Formats: sequence, structure tokens, C-alpha cells
Amino acid sequence: MSELKKGILLLLILLPLKEVYAQNNAVRGIISDRETGEALVSATVSIQTLSGEIIKGTVTDNNGHYQINNIDRGDYIFKASYVGYQTYTDTIRVINYGGAILKNVKMNPSSEELGEVTVSDRTRAENAGQTRIQPETIGRAPTPAGSADLVSYIQSQPGVLATGDRGGQLFVRGGTPAENMVLMDGTLIYQPFHIVGFFSVFPEDIVSSADFYAGGFGPKYSGRSSSVMDVRLKNGNLYEPGWSASVSPFISDLFVETPVKQGKSSLLFSMRGSLIEETSDVYLQEQQPLKFNSQLMKFNSTNNEGLGCSALLMRTYDRGKLNFDSDQYFKWSNVVAGTRCFGTAQESSLSFMELNFGISNFNNEAGGGGGGRRTSNVFKSNLDLSFVNYLSDIKIEYGFFANYRTVNFDILNRFASLDANEESFLTTGLFIESEVPVGKYLSLKPGLAANSYMIRLKGTLEPRFRFTLDYTDVFNVKFHGAAGIYIQPMIGLADLRDAGTAFTAWMLPPNYKTTLRTTHYLLGWNQTVTTGFDFTVEGYYKTIEDTPISVWNPVAQFTTELAYADGIVRGIDARLNFSHKTLYAALGYGYSITQYETSQDHFMMWFGKGTQRYNPPHDRRHQLNAQLGFDIGNFSANLNWIYGSGLPYTQPKGFDSFFNFDEGVPEVKEEYGTPRVLLDKPFQGNMPDFHRFDISLQRKFQLPSANLNVQVGAINMYDQRNLFYYDVFSQRGINQLPIVPYVALKVESK
Repeated sequence: MSELKKGILLLLILLPLKEVYAQNNAVRGIISDRETGEALVSATVSIQTLSGEIIKGTVTDNNGHYQINNIDRGDYIFKASYVGYQTYTDTIRVINYGGAILKNVKMNPSSEELGEVTVSDRTRAENAGQTRIQPETIGRAPTPAGSADLVSYIQSQPGVLATGDRGGQLFVRGGTPAENMVLMDGTLIYQPFHIVGFFSVFPEDIVSSADFYAGGFGPKYSGRSSSVMDVRLKNGNLYEPGWSASVSPFISDLFVETPVKQGKSSLLFSMRGSLIEETSDVYLQEQQPLKFNSQLMKFNSTNNEGLGCSALLMRTYDRGKLNFDSDQYFKWSNVVAGTRCFGTAQESSLSFMELNFGISNFNNEAGGGGGGRRTSNVFKSNLDLSFVNYLSDIKIEYGFFANYRTVNFDILNRFASLDANEESFLTTGLFIESEVPVGKYLSLKPGLAANSYMIRLKGTLEPRFRFTLDYTDVFNVKFHGAAGIYIQPMIGLADLRDAGTAFTAWMLPPNYKTTLRTTHYLLGWNQTVTTGFDFTVEGYYKTIEDTPISVWNPVAQFTTELAYADGIVRGIDARLNFSHKTLYAALGYGYSITQYETSQDHFMMWFGKGTQRYNPPHDRRHQLNAQLGFDIGNFSANLNWIYGSGLPYTQPKGFDSFFNFDEGVPEVKEEYGTPRVLLDKPFQGNMPDFHRFDISLQRKFQLPSANLNVQVGAINMYDQRNLFYYDVFSQRGINQLPIVPYVALKVESK
């Protein structure tokens, strides 16, 4: 606990610095969409002389917040611009030292394509491991529905692996699904991905923006060790009601938005439900026992003083079989509620503050297959409070948080050392990160997260560091890097022996001492070749300590024991992007090696060594993704091709039969015994390579009172036979979907 006390002391030392920034004049505020009140991320803000010369400039963060410091007394032009919006221009007068001018701007959408003012931004540069996703880019990944889906686009990114087209499991740069954090307006959702792999709880209609961190994320995000997906939901329109409805053989959607108090508050409602179980008999000649649905409601309130609050409520349900010929089923559900308030004020010494309160409940169940009924439930409530201050041009972001969790599980002796259990525990902590410009081109971001687990686990300190070297103005090039320690107090336990599982049991580490810990190292290069054409290359190295795994016995058996492994993940992701007027193209490649090392007693007896190294079942060596799309008038097309090298699996070494002596001495001359599978070393085989081509074509029609979008397309266009997983026990391969042609219709208000 002494390390935690040091972290608290460091924060207390830095807090008084919040008053120092007031020694200079500053302009700050929030840039938002006038119709919805949504923050405009990366909007350009500049202070210019009356003759039009740019004095200083910046871009808004993911809260739409900006601050420009150290402005001399005088009269200036204030300008804010954002692609697709009318440029806002006003004059401001700075008359006193030591004050802050509040300038909140609600920007009006424009049908014309406007140019942007280009300014240097040293402190808000892109971060290592980060991809910022806007709604207009989500549709570049074909989805068999009237609306595109965020998860389809995420799967097109290098370093992101989905082991199949069903199951709702994503692996990021060697991490497991339980090591991913997904936030929805600041509230955690444990399983946002539906059992059909093309869909999540984030259709494009409700997503305002998303920051996806494949690694190297800052200390604000604490409690996960692999990746972060921070999704901001849209607000309902403050002035005009709107709606849309869509249907396809896979899914139906309904979206409604309406003002509650015009210009002040709004309500958004979204619901979707699967149809594949009802329609698959017709167009696939085989019923797909897969069902899911989700419902979302969001209320938003805003004012002209830069203060805003929102509240959301979401429910989801998934149920189905991954092996259609088996009686083994999986199902899960989420209930999420959250409130977020934020604001900035002229009189306050704080530049920005944000408060989040949320609750999240996740139920997970598996049954059949001779294994009985396994269950897991986790409940979490969180309170997060964060602030932004400036010390001259140094930005300081810090905050406090408290989480209360209850977990219970019953996994029916799947792991011999674990029984049914229920636990509750409280986590408190703080974080701090500064953004320090060094010279003209370099920006440093040192940070620290500190956690206390109220005696249940040892307190932790997680130092993290990021940097950006931005030569955009000179060579159109930017370098970025990150390093840090990431500790995960809760583990999501899944049986790696079962490649076809979608069940995760959430729990504290069984011995309260062995905590999952990873260390990230990232180094990246972004190069703009010409307008609309750029490429990014990022290398990463990650160490893993004490990740929970299943003990894999040479003799196949249902019950195993829990063990721990250390690992190393190393790789490189590269992506080329081209966009010119109505055409875009992208090519992404990921190379990765994930290796575990574990010690188990029986290894010595079977293989002559007490320690084994192996590549786990989510180790994909090569992954390639190509996208192409264009928009011409009311017609658009999107094409996506993906290739992945074969995933590891454990091969059978042979077969024998055994006798049970508990009931007496068997008649070995007359009885054959019980057949069993003898297994080779873990994950020494590789499944066949995976590749798939998806296409969608869309045409928009103008109706008298609405717009009609007609989409035709196909998943797995050339009907590639892709192996989902190989069942070692039954010696049978389970395939992914064959070619699936579809037609989707979407009607929306004008």
C-alpha cells in the first residue's frame, strides 16, 4: 500500500498547479452540433489577427472541449470549422490578464463541402495504438442489414481477430476477449457483441464517434489489460423528430429521435432483433439456431453555458448454438444504465470537468453437451469524476473513481479447484496524466494510475507514458509511441480447450495473489503522401504475466485444473488509406506472434519437460484486409476481402480404451472398455487458412415523405468453405457460413 500512498501524494502535490494557469489569458469552450448537442471531435479552432493571420490554434478533444492559452491583450478573430459544417467566425476582445473567455459554439450542418483552416496542434496529436472512428466510416465494412455496424468495421482493423462468424468473441493483439474494455458514454458493458459476429449493440445510427485503442492507452482507462473501445452515442435531435426502420434476412431495426424541450433536451430510442433463426430455413436450407435483440433509450439535455447531461438505459439478450448439430447452447444478457454530466465555465478555475455514474449487470450461461448448466453473473456500479486544468500550455487531466462489484459463478467442476462462489469487493483509485509540449514538434504524456482494492488484493501503481513527434508541417510525417503497465484485478475465465465456447466466468483471482499483468511497448509512424493518401505502420511488443489458462491433460477429459501462463506478444500492423472525392480504398496487414509458457506437472511424464511453450488458439500469424468503395449520386458500393492464416488447435495423438476398476475387476477378454482420445502437445496443429469476400450495393430513392435505401449484397461471395473450429473429441469440423446473399430495405424520414 505504500506505493498507492506515493501516488496519492503525487496527485496532491500537482493539484495546486490548477491555479497557476490563471496567470495568462485563455479562451476555452465546447464545440458541438447545434441540432443534437453532440461534441464535435477534432474540430479546428483558431485565434487570428484582424487581418486573418493565425496566432494560435488547436483542435477539440473527444468531449468537444478546447482551450487556447497565453493570448495577449487585443482584438482578434475567433474561428471554428469542421468538415460538413458552416464555419463559425466571431470577434473577441482580450482586455485583462489572468482571465478566461468562455466561447461555446453550436455549429450548423452544411450541405456544401467546406475547406478547413489548417493549424498546428502539438498537444492533441493522435496517440499510439489509437484509431478514431467516425459514423461515416463504419459503413465501409459490408453488413447484412439496413444499417452498418461498428463491430464489422472493427474486425477490418489489423490486429483484431474474430475466430468465427458467430460467438461474439474479439481478440486484440494477443489479448483475450475478457481483457477488452468497452465503454458506452463512459459506462462499462461486458459483452457488447452479439452471437452473430456481424452485429453488436452499436449500429451506425446511434454512434457519434468511437476511440479504439489496440494498446498503449492512457491511465484514464484502468482495469483492463489489452484494449479499449470508448464509444460515444448520438444524441436525439433537439429541434426535429426523425425515424428509420430497416429489415433484412438477418435483422430488423427501429430508430426514433425527438425533441423533448425544443433546443434544450431530446430523446433517442433504438431497438433491433434478429430474424436469422426464422428465415434461415428458406435461404440457407438449414436453420441457424441463433437469436439476439437489444433496446436502447437515451435522454440528453444541454444549454448555452457549456453544461450538459445525459442518461441511458440498455438491455440485450443473446441465445444460440455454435455447433448446430450439438445440444450445447450459450446465452447471455446485459442490463446497463448510466448518467454523464460535463461542463466548462468562465468563472471556474477548472477548464473542464466530467462526472459519470453507471451500473452494468451481465449474465452468462452455457448448458448441454453433457456438461450440465454453467452460470456466471457480474454486477458493477461505478462513479468516475475527472478534471482538466492547464499550467500555461501544459494540460493536466486527473480524476478519481470508485467501483463496487459482485460476482458469482457455478461452473460445475469444469475446473477442479473452483467451486460455486459469490464475492463482493470495492475498488477505489485515481489517475493523472499531463500533456507537455517540448519545443515545436514533441509532445510528452506521462501518466499514472493507482488502485486500492480494500484489502482483497494488493494496491497497484501503473505508470504509463506516451509521446508524439509531429513533423506534419514540414514532412507530413508523425511518430508516436507508448509504454506502460496494465493490471487487471478481475479475470474472465474461459476454457481454452473448447474452441467452440462463448462462456466466460468472471471472478477474482482464486488465490488473491496472482493478478493478470501486461506491459505494452508501441512505436508507430504515420505518413501523409498526398491529400487523401496516407499510411500508418505500428510495431508492438507486449509481455503477459499470470494469465489464467486450462490445464490440458494428454487424456481428454471434461474436468481440468486452473493454471497460469506467462506470454509474449509481438507484431506489426500496417494500413494504407486512400480517399478522393467519391472513392476510397484501404489495405491493412497485421503480423503477430503470441506465445505462452506454462509449467504443469504431467508435462514431465508425457513430454520429458515440466515446462511447455505453445501458441494459444487465438494466435494468427498473418491477417490481410482490403476495402474498396465509392459513392456516385444515389448509388454506393462497398467491397471487403479478408484473409487470415490458420489458427492453432490441439491434434489427437491416438486413441485407446480404459477400464474403470471402481466397480471391480473387468473382464478384459470380453469387454472393450471406454474409448478415449489421447492428445498431442497443446496447439501444435494449424487449421486451414481463412478468407472471405463480402460485397454490398446500395441505391437511395427519394419518396414523397421519406427516403428508401435498397441494399443487395452477399457474405462469403465466392462460397469459401471456412473452418470455424475442429472438435477433437468427435473428430468433426464445424464450418462458418456459406455464401449468404441478402436484400435489405431501410426507410428513413427526410
